[in-house]
Amino acid sequence: MMGLRRRVLLMAPLLLPSAVVGQSKPKIPLTLGFANLSGDDLAPLLKEDVAALSPLFARVAIADPRKVPICQVLFVYTHLNADGSIRGSTSLDIRQIAQLSKASIVVLASPNPGDSLTTAAGIAGPKSANLVLTTDRKGAAFPTFYRSLFERMRDGQELLLAWVELAPQGPVTPPTPAPVSALLAEGGRMSFPKAAPPPAK
Repeated sequence: MMGLRRRVLLMAPLLLPSAVVGQSKPKIPLTLGFANLSGDDLAPLLKEDVAALSPLFARVAIADPRKVPICQVLFVYTHLNADGSIRGSTSLDIRQIAQLSKASIVVLASPNPGDSLTTAAGIAGPKSANLVLTTDRKGAAFPTFYRSLFERMRDGQELLLAWVELAPQGPVTPPTPAPVSALLAEGGRMSFPKAAPPPAK
């Protein structure tokens, strides 16, 4: 992934705590989508992320296997071929998946080899979404990071600023477990719309 450094924000090993448990916050008024383009081998990762992230969003769309939902934020679970294409498809790549879903943020949530990700990043195509490419989830650090990221965006922070604060672009001491990912900011600046406050009890 080092070849992408000039074009992406890299994830450094730093995590900040999530929101206080039990704190009442409005849900993000968007659809969070999940697409398993591989099969049963990646189903446990999808299940883990659904459990951690779904409570933050007003709507959740879990597509049937090998299908892509229409949503604003999409998590994709698949293996890439050496040429960067989606394994099992004839020619689809991650940018085409982003275009099919109409999502503004697309996270390749399953780990893939760095060489395949570098090739995928270099494939020509529509640059309509901010793409995240993952080489190592680092276990529970993956959903923890994205929960923190989306909580910050729910509270008004813009995507790129929230990412840099959670994943500083340089060495961090002491290091803590964190997913190894790269953000290709191809969709530009993005903020979540303001959520309506929760109804009074």
